Amino acid sequence: MGKWSGWWLLLLLAAAVTVWRMPAEAKLERPVAAQLLAAVEGSGAKGVSIQVRMRAELGQASGPAQVKALAEAWAHRLDIPVPQADRTRKSNLHVYQVLFERQGVQGQFQVTGVPRQGAYDVYLVLSLTGSPDTLQYIGVIQDSFDKALTKADMIPQISTCVRGMYSVKLSVDQQEGKILAIFRALHAMELERLRDDTVVSISGYTPAWKPFIALNDKTKMNLQVATHRDSQSGTWITVGTPIITAEY
Repeated sequence: MGKWSGWWLLLLLAAAVTVWRMPAEAKLERPVAAQLLAAVEGSGAKGVSIQVRMRAELGQASGPAQVKALAEAWAHRLDIPVPQADRTRKSNLHVYQVLFERQGVQGQFQVTGVPRQGAYDVYLVLSLTGSPDTLQYIGVIQDSFDKALTKADMIPQISTCVRGMYSVKLSVDQQEGKILAIFRALHAMELERLRDDTVVSISGYTPAWKPFIALNDKTKMNLQVATHRDSQSGTWITVGTPIITAEY
């Protein structure tokens, strides 16, 4: 009986180690949006909005009709309503777009044909915008789009922005302190810094995720944090990777 008790004890210990390690491993694999939101809220700000933007090159089209066909084919593939031509643009671009909503997440699908040497370079852009309450659904929709693009041998360029607000108006020095706290939370190294009377922006690199943009042959950047003291309310903070793609 003592022998079997020893084996059961070892099995229970192994199970306990497995259960203990799983949350840690899951934490390391959290979506980028979740990591950014945690860093923003950890600095004392209230999370306000999350935006994920995916961009992919669809190749060349011979003419406007083929641009339209690509737009409709990809909308069908992604289970999105048929996009309509954007008549508001005063240019020679051919743009098809549609707004949609899923589980509280606002989405925009856009296919653009850019004329080049008698043909059109075609680009697909998917934007997802929601609140911290819809973070999980943003991740689910993003994964479904990513899988559809990957299945077509396309690697999308993904940018993520999280916006939050501090309830007080922070001085420029205080803004820098908040930004540097986020850099420490994400184990990031500072590369560039800009500031004026109301805005601070610091860019850097973190090993927390792989995608980056190259500043030169040796320097990688994949994190930008900016703050802006609002004249009416408190202080806005925006965190983006690889750079901020929204207004701040």
